[in-house]
Amino acid sequence: MSDKHLSELEFATLDLEQGLQQGIRDTGFTHATPIQAQTLPIALKGVDVAGQAQTGTGKTAAFLIAMYQYLLTRPLEHPEPGGIRALVLAPTRERAVQIADDAKQLGVHTGLKIGVAFG
Repeated sequence: MSDKHLSELEFATLDLEQGLQQGIRDTGFTHATPIQAQTLPIALKGVDVAGQAQTGTGKTAAFLIAMYQYLLTRPLEHPEPGGIRALVLAPTRERAVQIADDAKQLGVHTGLKIGVAFG
């Protein structure tokens, strides 16, 4: 995506857990897209948000970043081995795989595990 499609919001200025920040840097993201700039500050406060934008504008990354931040800042007191902390539903197998791939890239340094199931 070219710079002309990015906002002025830098991911580095967001108060995100270090592992998550590293995953964002590893993907090459520096500036948020307009939909990310509009939704992330709200979602990171724990407020529900809905947004609409064209395909390829970063909606999935915005959702995943907010989800990771929530999970990382609210650790379980007594975690169960292999316990599920979040479930993301997708309309198709292909979309489920895309979301899982994005989640693995962004969350590589978080210590959280990703699984994908479809059928």
